[in-house]
Amino acid sequence: MHSMTRTIPAPASSLYDDMEDEDNRRGPEPEDFHRLVRHLVADGDARAALAGRRARRTLAQMGATR
Repeated sequence: MHSMTRTIPAPASSLYDDMEDEDNRRGPEPEDFHRLVRHLVADGDARAALAGRRARRTLAQMGATR
């Protein structure tokens, strides 16, 4: 018995996928970025406290070079 229905393959790419790809190329949202920075600063402060430091180090103290 033959069926009258046909399976149509799903589209490989859609407008939604293109919009999502473009958004991902832009990078993290500002709120996400600031949340990450706050987390990293808090982690650094906690590590500094364990090492006996109270103030944050400057770039010169970290040995940063240009």
